[in-house]
Amino acid sequence: MENRIPPRTEAVEKLENYITSNHLPPNTKIPSERDLCEMWGINRTTLRFAVDMLVESGQLYRKKGSGTYIAESKLVRNLLGVNSLSTEVRQLGLPFSTHILSLRVIECTKQVSKKLHIPLGQNVYECIRVRSIEGVPCIMETMYLDQNQCPDLEKYYHDKSSIYSIFENIYKKTLVAGEEKISVTYVSEEEAALLDLEEGEPVFFATGVTTMADGVPLEYYKQLFRADRFKFVSMIKRRMS
Repeated sequence: MENRIPPRTEAVEKLENYITSNHLPPNTKIPSERDLCEMWGINRTTLRFAVDMLVESGQLYRKKGSGTYIAESKLVRNLLGVNSLSTEVRQLGLPFSTHILSLRVIECTKQVSKKLHIPLGQNVYECIRVRSIEGVPCIMETMYLDQNQCPDLEKYYHDKSSIYSIFENIYKKTLVAGEEKISVTYVSEEEAALLDLEEGEPVFFATGVTTMADGVPLEYYKQLFRADRFKFVSMIKRRMS
C-alpha cells in the first residue's frame, strides 16, 4: 500500500520548496492564499496550516492588512558552545560591532555576590553594551566582573576591543566553561529604543556565568536577544563507546 504524504505536510513542503526554488530574498511578499491554492490545487484551510507552520518556525512573518513575507534568516546560537558571541558571528562573515553604553565600578548586590562567589558589597565592574550585526542592534547585555580579577579594565576595554582577548592577553585568564539559562521576556520602553523594537515585543532573555579553568567565576551576564534575529539550539554529538 502506497504511503501518501498527508495534505498538510505536503502543503508545507510545497511552500518551502517555492521559497527555495525561487530564491526569494528576505522581506519579499509571497503570493496570496487564493493564488497559492489555485497554483497547487489545495484548499484554503490546508494552505493556511502550512503558512502558520512557517510563521511559527520563523521562516515567514505576517503584516496586518498587507500579507505574508519571507523572514530574515536567524543566527543560530549554540547553547553548548563556549566561543564568544563575536567569534561565532564573525565566523559567518557578518559585520559585528559593540557600543558600550556604560562601564563603571559598583558595589555588588546579593545576586551578583552569589553568582561570582565574592563577598556582598565588594567592588565589581558593571558593563552595559549593545551589540549590532550588519548595523542592526540585536543584543543588549549587562555584564558583571570581579574588579579584583581584572583591575583597571577601563584602561583596556572600549568599543573596538574584545573583552575575551583582554581576559586572555592582559589578565592571563581563559574562560573555559559556563552555565546559561534561556527564557522569554518583553522589552521595556528603554530597551526597545536601544534594540530598535516596539515596547512590549518579546525577546530571548539569557543569563549565565562563565568560569575559568580553576572553576572560579569571572563573568556574570544578562542578555536580551532580538527574537527575529536569533534562534537557540543545542548541538549534540553522539559519543562513540
